[in-house]
Parts: sequence; C-alpha cells; structure tokens
Amino acid sequence: MELTRNQFVEQFAISFGVHCLRGWSMRRRDAPIHLTTCFYEWIQTCGGKVAISGADFTTLAEPVIEELHRATPKGQRPDANLVASRLYDALDGAGVEITLKPFKMITASRPSA
Repeated sequence: MELTRNQFVEQFAISFGVHCLRGWSMRRRDAPIHLTTCFYEWIQTCGGKVAISGADFTTLAEPVIEELHRATPKGQRPDANLVASRLYDALDGAGVEITLKPFKMITASRPSA
C-alpha cells in the first residue's frame, strides 16, 4: 500500500467522521454495514484511488464495521480515526493498493499586475 497508516488516517478520517459516521445509528442493534458505500465513495472523493471494486471493498469493510459496532458503547459512535485505521488494516491485510491522485496546482491564466 502506497499510503502509510498515518497518511491514510490523516487523508480520510475527517471525511469519514463528517459524512459517514453521522449515519451510524446509536439506537440500532445491528451493525450499520450500509456505511461501506459511504467510506468507499469518500476515499475516491478525497483523492484516493482504490484498486478494487465497491463490492470487494464492502466484503473487506463489513467485518470492520461489525467489530466496531460490538466494541462501541451503546449510544455512541466510534472515533473517525479509529474507523480509518481499522479500514487501513483490513485493506492492507488483503493487499489492496490505495494511492492518491496527483495534485494539480491551478494557476492564474495571466500574470497579475
């Protein structure tokens, strides 16, 4: 995996917390595995390239969400950094490559006066 664990967490944890984890119901008894799609899409939205399909990502991410659901106290959501680090571990363990798209700096079309 091109990204280290810390780089992955820094790149994606905030987006996971803002966009995905607010969909984590604190009252439901079953794990919110529907969030796998959100995690997959936000990795791509935040400049990541995932070397597997969404369905394969779901297969790897579901056990992570189920484990976090069991470990998180009732009435709370897991920490976004913890979610990102556990997802990284699952992806890295499966040998999935996640890279960042090249960043292109946009410059002015003409020099300023």
